[in-house]
Amino acid sequence: MLRQILVLLVFVLVNVQWISAQGETSLYLLNLAKSPDNGYHVYGAKFLSGFNRGGYTNQPFFTPTGDILVSVRKANEAQNDIWLLSTATKKCRPLTKTLANEYSPQLQSTGDYYSVVRQVEGDPINQQVFRFPVRGGSYESITPDIKDIGYYAWLTTSDLAIYRIEGETNRLMMYSPINKKSKQITSSVGRTLVSDGLGSLYYVHKFSETYWYIKKFNEKATVIDVIAETPAKSEDFAIAPDGTFFMGKDQKLMYLVPGGQATWKECGDLSMYGIHHISRMAISKDGKQLALVATKE
Repeated sequence: MLRQILVLLVFVLVNVQWISAQGETSLYLLNLAKSPDNGYHVYGAKFLSGFNRGGYTNQPFFTPTGDILVSVRKANEAQNDIWLLSTATKKCRPLTKTLANEYSPQLQSTGDYYSVVRQVEGDPINQQVFRFPVRGGSYESITPDIKDIGYYAWLTTSDLAIYRIEGETNRLMMYSPINKKSKQITSSVGRTLVSDGLGSLYYVHKFSETYWYIKKFNEKATVIDVIAETPAKSEDFAIAPDGTFFMGKDQKLMYLVPGGQATWKECGDLSMYGIHHISRMAISKDGKQLALVATKE
């Protein structure tokens, strides 16, 4: 009984720290262009979170039409909901308005549902992956037997990769909502999970205090591939349609072409736009736009 109480206290403390760390954030949209030498540069930054100044606008996800799903908490409020932002009209609207917090929105490949990490009502340490019909209607948990989820990605149309909170560390698991089976991949990973939708998953492995690496996992492969060391302990990244990786380092946006270059290169110092402390990011399906989040610290 004592051990169970201690485990519960650690889980609560980790979640409280995670939630309290979600302070003011701002969302920006930049044009992403390829140079004649196959390098990249960005330009024309637009501030997208003017509707939520001083609040939390984070975890962007591009839809096939170029709109963006985000998790939003208004300034001086304690409730996170999922919003849809139109990059063309600059209009925005909430998609959810429930009694629980919702994070990490993703549109499923079928286009009929979007999924989120959701804190179950009345139980702030119970976080599951839910799915909501795009056209409205009742929502449901697709991980009812797993309640310690921090982040996730769709490995395929039916299988998930999930980041499970475990004390002061975490576990990366494969999970099938259909047969409720799970399999551990590794531990000590970053919060960004990116899937190619065909069974391969990219993530940051925090190998030690000094060395962090982007790695590629595929269940059918015999080894986990190391893509590259991350710049300066960065854990947030996005992948362009051509396979180029993008990460932030303070106010600088960096890119890496796997197999094409040995080190990360700078494609833009965003301090000229007032952007500092780059964190979460996403790239549009056509590879022409990049949405990123800037934090206060």
